[in-house]
Amino acid sequence: MFALFGLFGLVFAWPGAAEELDLSKLSNQKIIATAPELHPSALYVLAARLLAQGKGQEAANWMYAGQLRYRILIATAKQAASGNDRALFGALTEQVGRPVNEYIAGDPDEWIAAINWALEWDDTNPNGLVDKTEHAAIISEIRKNLTKFRDDIDGRRDEIARERSKNGLKNR
Repeated sequence: MFALFGLFGLVFAWPGAAEELDLSKLSNQKIIATAPELHPSALYVLAARLLAQGKGQEAANWMYAGQLRYRILIATAKQAASGNDRALFGALTEQVGRPVNEYIAGDPDEWIAAINWALEWDDTNPNGLVDKTEHAAIISEIRKNLTKFRDDIDGRRDEIARERSKNGLKNR
């Protein structure tokens, strides 16, 4: 179902999709306009593009939106159907999530803002792949976990800055 052709050449289909979608042919604006209906991997591709363009905050916003939607998709998928998604999610987390997090963690206020943005975006937009009413309890739990993570960042600001300095990463 899924194939990864370099970071920006992701081609995918999902259950119910009429055809495969080649993200390399979609502009950032088109991905943003259709994001609620797209597979979460599209949001990771968008995040990677934005980070490469020097738009770190926007990249983090979309990466966390993609992460949230991906966790929801995997948690609500049938066991057999989620195998490919789990593998792709892991690859995207490493290839896109790690560099985005290395950037955004340099400023905890921006990091918290990105998570808040993702939570708000998810809440106010439909999910074209997961029925929000049918899976309300699962979605609520996943959102609660992201909120806990955000609160943990807020409570560990000094520790995060020290660890980043120790690892040679810039604090902004």
